[in-house]
Amino acid sequence: MAGALVIPGVQVAVVKQVLPQQLSPSGVLGLIGFTEINPGKTVRVSNFGRLIELLGRSTALSLPEARQALDNGISELVISPLGSATGARASLTFPKKDATPQAAGFSLLARAPGPWANGISASVKYRQNLDNSTSFDLTLARQDGTTEVLRNLNTDKQDSAQYIVKALADSSIARVDTDKPIGWPQESTQVFVEGKDATPTDYAAALARLKDESDVDMVLAAVQDFSNPATVARIYGDVISHCNNLSDECKGRIGFGQVPAGSTTAASVQLASNLVSDRFVLVAPNGVVGAVAGVVGNLSYFDSPTFKRVSGLGVLDNAITVEDQRALLTGRVVPIVTERAKGTVVLRGLTTDGDQINVRRVADHAVRGMKMIGDLFIGLLNNADGRNALKQKLTEFLVQMQKEGAIVPSTDGTDPAFKVEVYSSQADFALGIVRVNMAIRPVRAIDYIYATITVQV
Repeated sequence: MAGALVIPGVQVAVVKQVLPQQLSPSGVLGLIGFTEINPGKTVRVSNFGRLIELLGRSTALSLPEARQALDNGISELVISPLGSATGARASLTFPKKDATPQAAGFSLLARAPGPWANGISASVKYRQNLDNSTSFDLTLARQDGTTEVLRNLNTDKQDSAQYIVKALADSSIARVDTDKPIGWPQESTQVFVEGKDATPTDYAAALARLKDESDVDMVLAAVQDFSNPATVARIYGDVISHCNNLSDECKGRIGFGQVPAGSTTAASVQLASNLVSDRFVLVAPNGVVGAVAGVVGNLSYFDSPTFKRVSGLGVLDNAITVEDQRALLTGRVVPIVTERAKGTVVLRGLTTDGDQINVRRVADHAVRGMKMIGDLFIGLLNNADGRNALKQKLTEFLVQMQKEGAIVPSTDGTDPAFKVEVYSSQADFALGIVRVNMAIRPVRAIDYIYATITVQV
């Protein structure tokens, strides 16, 4: 404040009102998996074109959860790529065509590490052209029936090695292994093998990079190899630990995972029993978890994903029967099913401890709001006016949550939607501590309706 006036006049002091910043939008998904291009840091994308531009075309194949989440309206993806030295790329080798020097054959490597390319077949077919030159077509066929064809690779080129490398650069699945001999291949069909997933330690290292992304409120580890249930449980366990640790820093998050492909109902329920948490969602069947995360992220933080449509999945090959649906829900696994007149929907949105997903998200939103407002008062005076101002700002925030419909009074109307108490004892005062007691009642979705119909005479 300026010094006291000497000459008669007026001095005006301007005091800026404490104004909380707007919270970051909910629905920011932290995604861990293999990418074609590894920048060694987290990458933010909000559309599929940007994803391909920054991380490469084959990322759409090695990390299908990204496309699923974007198709279902996720606010933003924060991708933490697994290390380029982790896992192993799938590969195959074409034998040489004949005994000539140019007929050395060649080897192909998947553009991104991981077992996603295992089982993809590559076929070479020679043909004679009208100008009497010889060329071959290379066809890459995925297990889902989609193919990628590179046509008219001419064998009469002088520098065959350089020509083959350049021609196959257009493939979004594989590239030529330049560390091995390159020449004209034998007409045959080969299959990609030996692609390997990252270890739990590698996933944990990529997960750690998300700690500095404060606006992330959902986390998904895109596991590819489900052959060892113990390894899968360990990776998902690390996701739960990450979410719990970040919640202690007022950065609450919910983790997502999926059951193994071909998993029985009993095995899926057993996996869920090893991952019980109010911060983890286990989805069935395999291959839909990215879409579910996208649906949850597209909803308001207080809305339930129950019976919400999931897009971009096509026909579910491994449809879940009604009996299995009951068993999965009892075991706290979230089934994705196709319902007549509804389409493909999330049957019920719940965490592995049995609570509704939106209840946890409402609580996390309240915690983030409390942290944001509390930070504004750090360093201000601990007096009655300061504590009252803190209480008023918290009340404003909670009133807004109530107006949005995120928190509600008790069903009989006797208990309010929230309660706030701000105080400081004499011992707290000496230590610079102000304590806040806050209670909220998150809104819950209608999951069941019990009706009684009386047939009158």
